[in-house]
Amino acid sequence: MEEHGSSATFRPHVNAFENCQVAEESYRQVVADWLGRRPADAPTVTSLSLGRAVGFPWISRHIADSALRNPRWDARAGKPKKVGINSLVSELLSEPEFLRRLGAPFEGTGHAIAGVTVEKVLVGRAGEHASGASAGNRQVPYDAQVWIRLTRN
Repeated sequence: MEEHGSSATFRPHVNAFENCQVAEESYRQVVADWLGRRPADAPTVTSLSLGRAVGFPWISRHIADSALRNPRWDARAGKPKKVGINSLVSELLSEPEFLRRLGAPFEGTGHAIAGVTVEKVLVGRAGEHASGASAGNRQVPYDAQVWIRLTRN
């Protein structure tokens, strides 16, 4: 974890040439350890950058699976209906059940997740990115730059 004033960045690898995937349990452990080491008088962190969703396969899969279930996603055209793609993917990652998963390491720390924002969403074959291989050639969002917005509670 790297801190930059009011923001922090989750670094799953030492350099940009490595490809390291972060399991959900590892995410929870790294964030909890980081929060546990922060001094009580440390500046408030309001944003945590996770980087690319594909580096967190469970996040990428959630985006793809949720899009397939969402009536505002057109899987044939590979784009949302009447809403921006960044907005829709942010909403998918801000679903209450998924926020609980993302928020697990923040419990009892004085921090809480206020929401999730994304940009640079990528779309690909559902058969490659969604849970069910039977999703075939339908198109789904599966990757994006992900930021967790934090608040003090």
